[in-house]
Amino acid sequence: MLKDDIMPDQPPHRDPNAPPPPGRSRPPVRLTAGETTLAFVWEGDRWRHSITLPSGTIVESLEGPVPGGAPRWPASPPLVAVSVATTAYGPAALAVGLAGRSHFSASIVPLPEAQGVLLFEIACRLHEEPVWLGSSYLLDGRPVRVAAATALLRAPGTVRWTYTIGPEGIVATPPAAVTGGP
Repeated sequence: MLKDDIMPDQPPHRDPNAPPPPGRSRPPVRLTAGETTLAFVWEGDRWRHSITLPSGTIVESLEGPVPGGAPRWPASPPLVAVSVATTAYGPAALAVGLAGRSHFSASIVPLPEAQGVLLFEIACRLHEEPVWLGSSYLLDGRPVRVAAATALLRAPGTVRWTYTIGPEGIVATPPAAVTGGP
C-alpha cells in the first residue's frame, strides 16, 4: 500500500493572517472623511479602491500594467494587504504591496483641516529604476495620474508621493504632479 492510499492529502498549514490565494474574496475595507468614502475591494490578486465624493462622483483606481509599460511598474501601487487602524488622530487605512522587487506602502487618512478630503501618502522602496511610478485613477471617464517626481527615481532608494482626493478632485503635493483628467 502506498502512503497516498492510507492518508489523503492534507492542505498545507496556512497562516490565518496571510493574504488569501489569488481569486479568493475578502470583505471590503472602508474609511470615511465626512461625506467622502474610500472603499477597498479585493479583485484578483490585489485591492482596488474607489473614492465616492459628496457630489456622487466616483474616483476609481486603475490597476495592472500601464499601457505600453513594463509589467513590473503598474499603473497604481499593487496593494495586497489593507487594514484600518484607529490612531490618536482618528482612523487610518494602511496598506502594503509589491511589484517585481520593489515594495509599496500606503497610509490614507481623513485630512483634519479639510472636510471630506482624504490624504494619500505613498512610498516605494526601489531596487531598480522604474519606467513609471505613481498612482492612476479614472475620474469623470478620464485617466488621471499622480506621478512621483522623476528626479527622485533612483535605485536603490525610497520614493514618496503625496496627494489628496476630495471635493476639489485630485491634488498632488509637490514634488508629485497630476497629469490628465477633467
